[in-house]
Amino acid sequence: MTAGNAASHRHNYDRLVAAIERARAEVDDRLARFHRSAISKVRPDPDLLKLGAHGESAFGLWYEQRKETPPVDQPAFGTLVALHEALLNHIALLAGRAWKDAKVPVEEYDALLDKVRAFDELAGRLVRAFQAAISDIDPLTGAQTRQVMLRDLKREMQRARRSGTPGCLALADVDRFKSINDGYGHAAGDIVLSAVAGLLIESLRPYDSVYRYGGEEFLLCLPDTGPEEARRVLERVRERVAGQPIGLGDGRELAVTVSFGLTLMTPRRPLEELIERADKALYAAKQNGRNRVEVWRPEAKGA
Repeated sequence: MTAGNAASHRHNYDRLVAAIERARAEVDDRLARFHRSAISKVRPDPDLLKLGAHGESAFGLWYEQRKETPPVDQPAFGTLVALHEALLNHIALLAGRAWKDAKVPVEEYDALLDKVRAFDELAGRLVRAFQAAISDIDPLTGAQTRQVMLRDLKREMQRARRSGTPGCLALADVDRFKSINDGYGHAAGDIVLSAVAGLLIESLRPYDSVYRYGGEEFLLCLPDTGPEEARRVLERVRERVAGQPIGLGDGRELAVTVSFGLTLMTPRRPLEELIERADKALYAAKQNGRNRVEVWRPEAKGA
């Protein structure tokens, strides 16, 4: 997932999971009422007997509003909807027969169970897939997690070795973050971290990535980008953060700055060494006054 999409994807996936789980609960409710009616020989609820109930169900109405938007427009979702529709219609037909007839043919009941299993298995696969996507995103900041970072960067380095076009890595650190927590409280600190992450994600290019590295630090990956271009990109991001006070939700605003340590992502060097280089450049940015971008250089002290 690229910068600019992480937070919105998390929100969308949360809603997708909730919609699928509501559909499963709806099916469970209808099955329970069908079995009660069939076994106890009591009149089924009117909605249980209605063909085409999918279109009036909560899941059906939800899908109709979103069926042309990603990722709801994917074929797997269409299959889930078709199963939901067929399942509700099958329940309606069997509920009517169970109420009027002495028994329901076993093959028709088995066919209903087959639909139930197919619907539940596909719904479960979709839920697990979306939950896996959600788990890749830090819930506070909307940036991607450190675990995802390691996977992505290893893949990016392999690509750089093949193509011969290395990119850059940068560590970004919120300046004087401890004083923000001490002076305004940890709730304010969380607001600042979330806002800074949002600004980083929004300000970078669509193909750049932002990861929460730890605490108030973020790691940025800028593919196919040399140090000079990367520095220009980060200077633009730095100026935007510094020029946009962050509202704390109580009428107060806080001016925040970020320091950056930048290094070339040399494909032949270990990833840990490259991150250490970015960290040394970040330390230099802090030592040289904060709110600045520093590039790692081999001749720098301690390199």
